[in-house]
Amino acid sequence: MKRLVLTAKFVLLCVLFTSLLAPHTSAEQNTKILIDNYVETFLKEHRIPGSSVAITHHNELFYAKAWGITGESEEKVTIETPFTVGSISKSLTGLAIMKLMEEDTVHIEDPVQKYIPWFTLKDKRAATQITIKQLLTHTSGISTYSGLLISDRESKDFNAIKNNVKKLSNIELTALPGEKHQYSNANFLILGALIEEVTNQTYSKYMEQEVFLPLGMKTAAADNDSAYKKGYLSGYQSWLGFPLKSSVTYDNGGAPYGYITASAKDMVQYIKFLSQQEKNNFLTGKSMNLYISPLVKTGENRYYGLGLRITNPDSKDRMIWHSGSTPDSHSEVFFIPETGWGGVILTNKNHTFEEYQLIYLKQGIINILNGEESVDVPPYHPIVQLVTIAVICLLFVLFIYQLVKVKAGRIHKRLVWRISGIIFVLLSIVVIPLLIYYVVSPWHTIKVFNPDIELMTIIIIILLALNGLLSIYISFKQLKESY
Repeated sequence: MKRLVLTAKFVLLCVLFTSLLAPHTSAEQNTKILIDNYVETFLKEHRIPGSSVAITHHNELFYAKAWGITGESEEKVTIETPFTVGSISKSLTGLAIMKLMEEDTVHIEDPVQKYIPWFTLKDKRAATQITIKQLLTHTSGISTYSGLLISDRESKDFNAIKNNVKKLSNIELTALPGEKHQYSNANFLILGALIEEVTNQTYSKYMEQEVFLPLGMKTAAADNDSAYKKGYLSGYQSWLGFPLKSSVTYDNGGAPYGYITASAKDMVQYIKFLSQQEKNNFLTGKSMNLYISPLVKTGENRYYGLGLRITNPDSKDRMIWHSGSTPDSHSEVFFIPETGWGGVILTNKNHTFEEYQLIYLKQGIINILNGEESVDVPPYHPIVQLVTIAVICLLFVLFIYQLVKVKAGRIHKRLVWRISGIIFVLLSIVVIPLLIYYVVSPWHTIKVFNPDIELMTIIIIILLALNGLLSIYISFKQLKESY
């Protein structure tokens, strides 16, 4: 009888415990289902072939799921599939500099030339004034455009980082060192060269031994050979919103600012590191606080630190984050100290005009985690491309019209034809320079991040030139026939 009573009490306790736990488990499961549906709808609507998403809560993995396929080999994406993480690489390069600072190898207030004596710019004096901290916060005076000039060059050379930094010797600063924030890949490229110089190792080897492995980022890599060996496969470039397998390959020279590869599982380890702000085995509390501090204001309630972005730093909505883009991938990573939520979103398709979408997806996921309404992600309409196609069609029709006129014989107003022809030819010459000036990006950057725009621009140039030359020919043909 006594044993029966004890058994009954045990069963009662189990039932009570289960009843208390059930609502929590149910709510957690509902949240995961909402995230599933939200992400899947996003991927379908925006034609993204492959993605991996992971979410942590108070240093524990809460959610992890992958969808779709890679670009090369069309292999199934998993949470262990490495993606290029774009400018999130800057956060990891910044972390490497913090590690070197803690070891007393470098001091971030020092001029960069103290560690890289061969580094220089067109303004030799200004080059001596640029500090490591200014590079980390993008306040060196080097412009966004100058950084893009040496970006995404698909180099397989292990000396590519140093060689690219040497190419900066002829660039001009667009601001005095420390004067203002100008986001530039060149800053972190220089930091990559500095890491190589002070450690006598390649950037890739140092990052693997001193950053990736200590953090538990087992499939992360920072060079072409290591990346592919650990499972990296390229993604897709977007053509009018549709994915086409990427024609752009990995760039060894771009690892410090944008070509580190990592899986969602790797990035979870990085987020866990961010969540251990006071106690971790990688940095001291003092160094950690500096690493995640908002140092330079870049917008309303938005700051840049030492390779990290910080939003709303003085409120409960404080978020530590960074986004990243390469020609065939786009990513977001975030951590919110107040709620303990952190997450990473990796996707393998990109286009400059589509990069805003992931910001909405990130905020929608955060809202779901907080029990709020998700965000409606704006649909992507390739308006610029459609307008460009319309211009191409008009120019083509005009060309056919002129051919018909040539065959028809005598045409009046030859001066009008000649002037219009000259205008068309001049336009064909200035289209690319005007486009570069308007978007403040080199032609190569336009080509790899917006391949559809690049192709259509070339077609427009050809049609402008043909129309112009034909108009001039018609005007002279009339002149000849008039005698």
